[in-house]
Amino acid sequence: MVLAIWLVAAFAMGSVGSKLADVTTDETASFLPDDAESTEVQELLKERFPGGETTIGLIVYQRDGGLTEADRQRIEEDARKVDDAIPVTQPAQVPFGPDAAPGLVSENGDAAYTVVTVPLDFDKVADWGEESRELIGGSRDGLDVYVTGDLGLWVDFQEVFGELDAKLLFATVLLVLILLGAIYRAPLIAVIPIFVVGIAYLLATGFIYLYAEAGNDVNSNSTGILIVLMFGVGTDYCLLLVSRYREELHRIEDKHEAMARALRRAGPAVLASGCTVVAAMLVLLLADTGSTNALGPVSAIGVAAALLAGLTLLPALLTIVGRRGFWPRSKAVACRPEEELERREGIWRRIGDRVLKRPGLALIATTALFGVFALGLLSYKEDYSIGGFFKKEVESVEGFEVLGESFPEGALGPTSVLVQREGGEATDADLAAARERLEGVDGVASISEPQRSEDGAIGKIDVTFEDDPYSEAALARVDTLRDSVSELRGGATALVGAGSAVQQDFNDAAERDMRVIVPVTLLVITIILGILLQAIVAPLVLIATVMASFFGTLGLSIFFFIEVQGTDGVDASLPTFAFIFLVALGVDYTIFLMSRVREEARIHGTREGVLRALSATGPVITSAGLILAGTFSVLMTLPITFTFNIGFMVAVGILLDTFIVRTIMVPAAVELLGDRVWWPSTARGGGHALREHAEPEPEAVPEPGRA
Repeated sequence: MVLAIWLVAAFAMGSVGSKLADVTTDETASFLPDDAESTEVQELLKERFPGGETTIGLIVYQRDGGLTEADRQRIEEDARKVDDAIPVTQPAQVPFGPDAAPGLVSENGDAAYTVVTVPLDFDKVADWGEESRELIGGSRDGLDVYVTGDLGLWVDFQEVFGELDAKLLFATVLLVLILLGAIYRAPLIAVIPIFVVGIAYLLATGFIYLYAEAGNDVNSNSTGILIVLMFGVGTDYCLLLVSRYREELHRIEDKHEAMARALRRAGPAVLASGCTVVAAMLVLLLADTGSTNALGPVSAIGVAAALLAGLTLLPALLTIVGRRGFWPRSKAVACRPEEELERREGIWRRIGDRVLKRPGLALIATTALFGVFALGLLSYKEDYSIGGFFKKEVESVEGFEVLGESFPEGALGPTSVLVQREGGEATDADLAAARERLEGVDGVASISEPQRSEDGAIGKIDVTFEDDPYSEAALARVDTLRDSVSELRGGATALVGAGSAVQQDFNDAAERDMRVIVPVTLLVITIILGILLQAIVAPLVLIATVMASFFGTLGLSIFFFIEVQGTDGVDASLPTFAFIFLVALGVDYTIFLMSRVREEARIHGTREGVLRALSATGPVITSAGLILAGTFSVLMTLPITFTFNIGFMVAVGILLDTFIVRTIMVPAAVELLGDRVWWPSTARGGGHALREHAEPEPEAVPEPGRA
């Protein structure tokens, strides 16, 4: 019955979710706060200026020894072809011919570029760029030709992201299947978690589509990460329940009773873990940056679907296949209640014994290790340069590099300044005053002639920087621009947006998000842990260990990206993404461990409970950590710097949580505190222990036919 219900739901919601790509949006406004100055500029450009909000493409030409007369003719012909083929808002600005624009030819005459202006339509700009490249025909006869600017960049983005979901899905499923096969060495049990998460994914995409249709922003970053997140988290939940089911099959003959007992015991940990991740993701709704804000509900829906499937569909499937599902290792789940699995010596119990013998030293050593890793934060820098976005050679970046050798790099993305008067028109004197002040800012290469809005009330000036418009220096210059035109004579006002200003406003919002999201997320997780463990001290200790791991992982990763790889900096939103994923996902393994410690401590005391919990959960948590780290490492295969950084950081952090925090740090801290870790409760739960935990020993179940 459960299986039938899920199949019907998956079929219905999957057909809806197949249209998800049609409602995703990557518009600039969806990434910026509503009250950002760049957002206001964008709305004014869209509503008040001819052609609405526009973007540009640059067709860059370069020939060693100088451009020839034939090259000049080709440049003019290419401009006419593009003007006729795509919906430009104004004729292309060409470097040669009767309508030549100034400043588009290099001093030595070996390079030139054409400016193509098109409406900013995120659904079509990549297609226009691809069509332009096809019409121009690329480099030939010694003349190097590149389509760059937004037209070229969006083509390259689409090539990378166009089949992203399918590629990630295939790579993630294949990796998880290989790892599960190696762990279980039972084909059917290895396939079941993949099937469960796959069904949950179909359900999630349907609900996410409905969420987007309700008027909410969903972007491609969120839907791309969703695949990796769901398969990583969902497989972890499956591993925990399968592991507990194997234990109970070893004790209990009836497979239904074994599953009921496994679900009662492992279910609270899975539920708490899922609720922790869902709650942490929903905290992202407090973010101002659209990309971070949109990730929250999308991820929460995905994890909730995986959690629901893990607590309903997975138990149903495991019960249906029973012991036969573990073929060819069915003997591993044969009913032998006389054997006590918990007391079987193993590597994890031996590690636990060593840690608990010298807990102080273990805690100091691990804390010092994370402290050393955290020193890598001293290398932290932010950078958005075009050359650092892709991790492979693409035409748009190659064209940008050629452009920068002979022209101001800021031509790639000019910053716009809108001059206006409340209740009246901005005068020519207002525009001249603004222009004069902008010319006095260091790093400004050129300023365009003013343009007027359709009603003539607003004047627009485009400012081109000398350097890369997305470099750290260019972004810092945005505030200087704003200060320079903040108080124009006669009551005129100026707004600075587009180009570098968009990225600077995004940075400011990302810094604000970090200050808000971190404390709220920690508070939410602490409350959930307190409810699960019936304690106050234990959640605080666990949060402290997770935060030590977070800062260590972040520092180690930043050092690797900047000092080892040689990148100029990282995205300002990276620490926020890292915090959410590392803390929300990393605490999973602590929940798995400590919920078992809590269960065992009620019967055997805290110290023995830690050792038994380590022995029982060691294999499953290690397997879960390897799978989750492996799924996020799939992001490192994409030729995008940001996704590589996310994949690397989360994979490293999960491995540190699995092998250091859960194995050494948490047991050492619990040993030092002893029974005080459960305050204000006790080791036995303050009288709230479950009835089945008060039984002498779970394995003391009488065999059939014996009194």
